[in-house]
Amino acid sequence: MEVGGRSYRLGCRDGDEQALEAAAHELDRRAHALSGLLGALTESRLLLMAGLQVAGDLLEGRATGVDARSLARLANLAQCLEALAGRLEAVAGLEAGPAQT
Repeated sequence: MEVGGRSYRLGCRDGDEQALEAAAHELDRRAHALSGLLGALTESRLLLMAGLQVAGDLLEGRATGVDARSLARLANLAQCLEALAGRLEAVAGLEAGPAQT
């Protein structure tokens, strides 16, 4: 899958492949929209902001009485986003190289 112009290999439970692809597509869409609005941001900050938008939507859905199945799917999406964020942070740390002292 591709998010923010970068390709990632992620695993998920059997049967969740489409949900993961949809989550990645939504995160990518939001990141591109934010990039257009806010200009140059680091990749991790851009994806954090996009993830916060998704989390806000999830919380808003809970407040408005979204059905349990939709909430479960959104919770799964949130878990996928958390896993993706962790992998992005790890990659960003590797790209930064060792700290200079």
